[in-house]
Amino acid sequence: MTASFQRSDAARRSYSFSASVNAGLLIASFVLGQGSIFAAQSWLVARNSLDLLADFGAHFSFLILALMVVDWGTRIVLARRISLAGEGELRDEVRRSYWSACGVRLCAAVAVATVCAVYAWSWGDVFSRWYLLGAAPALAVWSFNATGILDGIKLSGMSGLTAMPAYLASAVGLVLSEAFVSQSNGLLLGFAASFGYAVSVAAQMMALHRVGLFPLAPLGDRERSKSIMREGVAVLLSMLPGQVSFRFQIVICALVLGPAVTGLFLYGRQVAVAVSQVLEFCRRASFAQLVVDVRYSETPVATAFRTQRTATMLAVGLSSGLLIAGVFGMILLGGAPAQACHVLALFSIGILSGSLSQTVVQATQARGDYRAVALAANAAMVVGLGATALFGTLFHLPGLAVSEVLTHIVVVFLLLSMTFRRKLPSSRTRVAA
Repeated sequence: MTASFQRSDAARRSYSFSASVNAGLLIASFVLGQGSIFAAQSWLVARNSLDLLADFGAHFSFLILALMVVDWGTRIVLARRISLAGEGELRDEVRRSYWSACGVRLCAAVAVATVCAVYAWSWGDVFSRWYLLGAAPALAVWSFNATGILDGIKLSGMSGLTAMPAYLASAVGLVLSEAFVSQSNGLLLGFAASFGYAVSVAAQMMALHRVGLFPLAPLGDRERSKSIMREGVAVLLSMLPGQVSFRFQIVICALVLGPAVTGLFLYGRQVAVAVSQVLEFCRRASFAQLVVDVRYSETPVATAFRTQRTATMLAVGLSSGLLIAGVFGMILLGGAPAQACHVLALFSIGILSGSLSQTVVQATQARGDYRAVALAANAAMVVGLGATALFGTLFHLPGLAVSEVLTHIVVVFLLLSMTFRRKLPSSRTRVAA
């Protein structure tokens, strides 16, 4: 047994990537995966298939939200636990935490599937019903993902690579759906997503087997599952508000501006979201190191910005570049592309404000204070939903952009006032049983 533990720790040292390599792989995989979706959607814009663009964009966006709920915040919880696992504890920590998390996630998957089924058969249209039927297996499959484990052993770049199949499969399905118009297009697109996520989880298991950390027979325990569920719900509540706010923007846009403009909104907004995701990958690649850096730091926010300085500099450059590109696109282009550039210019400022707020959020999460992040994020969501409904109705797209920046400001203000004016008890830095 001792020899097995030693091999596991040696595997972590031998196969862990540097933060820059992880960030590079995450960005490259996202560009290829999300880029394939963007290319397929660009093809729809060129063919003026704006209704299909709106249907797919909205449903795929809500599928990502559903899978986030299924994951139950365990990507961050497991990454933190495994990052702090001591010598000789890694293999056992991976096995116990993984299977305990799977039990929690399966319960979440059942709950989400029930809600989706009720919506589909009570209020959904034909596309919604077929899409949810095809995408339902993805909820069960994602319950067994190992993203948090890969992040915890500093292989987040590998988890990024394994995320590509779902995007690639959906992009192919989108092109086929446009070519063969049918009421059952939703089934094809939903099944494509399920197939892609199944491939993703299988690839993650292969990666863990390669480094000697494959979680063999199920070995969870009730107390560990309860602990993961408590920590996970706090993380989830800190992540959901931003995601819910974006989906609420889609709803307001559809109600106020109609499906065609909603399709263009999703198309242009996707670029801003993609850039924000690239910045998140940079922060995510350094999260394991951030946990260590802030553990004993007297100035955790300053420490977080030092550790995440690459993401901060990228945020300034990319938000400025997209603002300039959006303005020039509005001037030089016409029709639908010009409207998409208008969306891009409006939401470029939110990229910078969102990046700065997320660095403060990560500093709090690295200390294990998930509750404070959840409180701040949900308070900001309440403010954001009200601002989105009001400003979106009155000022349309500019109002939606302003409401987004407002939520970022609220998160930073609340975390700085609630959390970083007091010392965190030392017990917060220990891994829960």
